[in-house]
Amino acid sequence: MLNKVHLLRTIEQDIRIAFAFLTRIPVPYPVNNEGKPIERSLAEASWAFPFVGILVGACGSLVMVLSDTLNLPVYVSALLAITTTIFITGALHEDGLADVADGFGGSHDRDRKLEIMKDSTVGSYGALALCISILLRTILLGGLLDWGSMDQVQGEVSYPSLAIAIIIAAHIIGRGYAPLIMTHLPLARTGGLAAVARKPKLRSSYGGFFITILFVFSLLPTLPAIIILSSPLLVIILFSWLSMKQVGGYTGDVLGAAVQLCEITVYLAALSYIT
Repeated sequence: MLNKVHLLRTIEQDIRIAFAFLTRIPVPYPVNNEGKPIERSLAEASWAFPFVGILVGACGSLVMVLSDTLNLPVYVSALLAITTTIFITGALHEDGLADVADGFGGSHDRDRKLEIMKDSTVGSYGALALCISILLRTILLGGLLDWGSMDQVQGEVSYPSLAIAIIIAAHIIGRGYAPLIMTHLPLARTGGLAAVARKPKLRSSYGGFFITILFVFSLLPTLPAIIILSSPLLVIILFSWLSMKQVGGYTGDVLGAAVQLCEITVYLAALSYIT
């Protein structure tokens, strides 16, 4: 009985840690009996990242559907949905994408790349990456919403519900796959958020991976679920190789960029499948 209580308490603490780090939602950080923050790393709580994706994706979907109900143009609805997710996460992943673009494109020297990525100033590569990311997501989400507004059925699932499920799945997958990079790549530097988070054990990173698969198959029919799960996994593998080549490992910015790339890849794969 005590073991079950301890397990449930650990699960609840990990979910709170994940939300505290990955969102701007004011979730109280878990504390011990003395009122001090518990000594549990973000890496140990990485299995709970997909739960953050569920909430972020659901909020974005809700705003998009409400906007569409008000007969706003599909691309306006899509942009409002993206803006909602950015507010919830505090642009955490967008910041990572911008820093990675600046660092990878700004120098040939590894140490200089890491220095650029640490700099809070956004350069031309970072600004372009952000613009491309937001533009791509707006166009792709608008396309999904355009198809979702049609009275069509894919198997036993209508396109409106399929579009909503894809958006939620995209946010789950990005956060469920990122810890795999933490497990299989070395840290590129000793400081920063990634170093503070530490490296997750296999049970944490792959726990989140299998939770992601379970959630996606519960949201989508088998074929689109397989397509949507496999496409970003290939991107993660390629991006991991690129990160090793560029900076010799991963940083917090690399993880943020990975989440963004996964989200975009899911929308691309889904829209390609639907059309």
